[in-house]
Amino acid sequence: MIVLTDEQAMTVHRLLTCVLLNETYQLADVEDALIWLSPENRQILCPFDSLWSRNLAQEIVRELKQG
Repeated sequence: MIVLTDEQAMTVHRLLTCVLLNETYQLADVEDALIWLSPENRQILCPFDSLWSRNLAQEIVRELKQG
């Protein structure tokens, strides 16, 4: 089970709403959501995890824009 703080839940809700409505959203919100929802207790275990999350978020945004 994933437990988010109120602030995290509002950020994820806002992000998903923006994605569904095809509205502008912040890439930082995508990066944060990926970290919060990761199976490793939402902790960055090494410096490469942050880079991986950022690259994945950018790839998701690219795909959404192309679709």
